[in-house]
Amino acid sequence: MKISLAPLQGYTDWVFKRAYQKYIGGVDEFYTPFLVLQNGGDLKTAHKREVEPFSEKSDNLIPQFLCGSVEEMSFFESYFSDLGYSKMNWNLGCPYPMVTKRGKGSGLLPYPEKIGNIITEGFKDKIELSIKMRLGLTDGNEIHEVLKALDQFNIKEIIIHPRIGKQLYKGTANRGKFAQLYNEYGKKFAYNGDINSCQDFEVLSKEIPCLNHLMIGRGILKDFWLPHKIKGLELPTDSERKIILKKVHDEIYETYSSYLSGDNQVLQKVKPFWEYFSCHFETERKVYKAIKKASGLKKYEQAVSFAFSQNLKED
Repeated sequence: MKISLAPLQGYTDWVFKRAYQKYIGGVDEFYTPFLVLQNGGDLKTAHKREVEPFSEKSDNLIPQFLCGSVEEMSFFESYFSDLGYSKMNWNLGCPYPMVTKRGKGSGLLPYPEKIGNIITEGFKDKIELSIKMRLGLTDGNEIHEVLKALDQFNIKEIIIHPRIGKQLYKGTANRGKFAQLYNEYGKKFAYNGDINSCQDFEVLSKEIPCLNHLMIGRGILKDFWLPHKIKGLELPTDSERKIILKKVHDEIYETYSSYLSGDNQVLQKVKPFWEYFSCHFETERKVYKAIKKASGLKKYEQAVSFAFSQNLKED
């Protein structure tokens, strides 16, 4: 089973990826948060950091992008191939209205002809193209026409999150629909959505026993050792887990502090991380509250010390 870390904007950036890979491992591929061109036709510096040499690019990093035009597709293919990447991933799944209203992410799914035209005119097969998508924007059957449009192209893999865009992340992922698509269209599909425990994985694997690629997002952030558990790898002891968690945190904190200026900039990056990091502790709410209240780096460091004085949840 190949396990990928889903891109989560504001959490799974190059800083997190490097610390996670260094101290924990178990993830086979990391997908960057999506890159998007600005109105001036350039990328934000923060987006460039995700893929350019500054981020210590590695073979298991897959750059992901948003695009809604031939020109954008052409730009990203050339940009990533020039940087030495062999794969890229087109995000046709982002459900947020600020994206979909611009005809990007899942906002493109009602327009299979446009998707086909973007690939025909903009993609030159310089590197491998995979796609991450939802079942549709407003209708879960929109995916059928999209898959027909994609069938004529050399798409290496399609990662499906079985919700519609209008759901955002509400309700439950439609695993039954994914199983139907998997059986109907072949086996180049990967699954993404609502895998938060080994039990979730076991249910999915019974429904689709031949599945060989699983993309997990929030489930890994809530339990850093979930890939180990799914793969049956050896787990660290409770005391070892706390030491490893502290190392992960400290590397993330120190890396942000090395290139961001001022308490506020650093805190804006590290505090949101604790929305999930606090899930590892028995006193989860108390830990997260202490972090949220911390103003200034000294108080933040005190809150972190308090957090690591707490017991971890049983594994």
